[in-house]
Amino acid sequence: MIIKIYQKYLISKFFYFFALVTFIFSCLIFLLNIFEELNFFKSFENGFYYAIILTLFNIPSILYEVSPFIFLLSTQFFYLNFHENNEIQSLKKFGLNNLKIILTTSTVTLLFGFIIILFFYSFSAKMKFFYYDIKNKYSEDNKYLAVINSNGLWIRDKINNEINFINADSLEENILNNVSITRFSDDFKLIQNIEASEANINSFTWIIKNAKISEKNKPKIIKEELKFKSNFNTAKLNSLFDTLNSVTIWTLIDAEKRAEIFRFSPREIDYYLNKLYSYPFLVTIMTILASIIMINFKDNKSKVLLLAIGVLLSVIIYYVTQFFNTLGETKEFSNFLSIWLPIITLGTITFLGLIKINEK
Repeated sequence: MIIKIYQKYLISKFFYFFALVTFIFSCLIFLLNIFEELNFFKSFENGFYYAIILTLFNIPSILYEVSPFIFLLSTQFFYLNFHENNEIQSLKKFGLNNLKIILTTSTVTLLFGFIIILFFYSFSAKMKFFYYDIKNKYSEDNKYLAVINSNGLWIRDKINNEINFINADSLEENILNNVSITRFSDDFKLIQNIEASEANINSFTWIIKNAKISEKNKPKIIKEELKFKSNFNTAKLNSLFDTLNSVTIWTLIDAEKRAEIFRFSPREIDYYLNKLYSYPFLVTIMTILASIIMINFKDNKSKVLLLAIGVLLSVIIYYVTQFFNTLGETKEFSNFLSIWLPIITLGTITFLGLIKINEK
């Protein structure tokens, strides 16, 4: 496929504004995030260093989340520049029309969307994993922490002058499965060991069913219901691990690796994968919608108004997609409908907007 000269020009100009808007967003994200990290690490030695590192680790993931908005704004600046320099009229004299411009930018956006999903998303997921890993290790002066490895969930929990080491195979809703708890005193003298098939951790007071309690030089006893206090509950664990944006797309696709992902069901993973698959089409629609807005309002001299329309459009699209995502998460809709119905609807609207676009 031979790229024509005008296409090369349009593509280079589009990527210039995309890079510019991405850089601006990166700076804003850095400034907004750095203060939060500095506050978190203020009591640690080398806290400033860790704040900088974690902020840099977090930027790619946030950029991915806001990238549809970046595509929309980049397209708007792309057209604003054309209008200011009267370049569209000049290009039309050489047979170029509005539809060809939109086709070029939307095709580039679609291809770039696939590249982002295949490569940049995996990079951002790795960075996000490092972010969570470091942040969790320094949580609460390291009095307690939680990690996941091939042996399930491990928790180190210091409470009431005791240090508890907790291991569980999995977490399903509010239930920890196959729980083992080893309790130590502050000076690491063994107090007791607790084993149970499940523990309800909905609150900070866990309810352990049929707990088998072992203590030194004492016979093992079984309690039908044991209350156990902890610094962790379901909500807190979810805040640490209730995210798939730290898992690469290759892991999500791989049947064996995805089975090792803590806490998430196959349906939840398939739902998240559908969101990733829809990404290139979403950003393409954002580019086309921005193009339609800018072409239809080209005679309006207010840049602020045009940008405000774009922002308003982004907010509306965001809340519409979030509404359908919520329906999918609550299982009111299937994975396919909750993810793809908004995309198909927006795609239909953009198609209608392209009718008679060359007459503008």
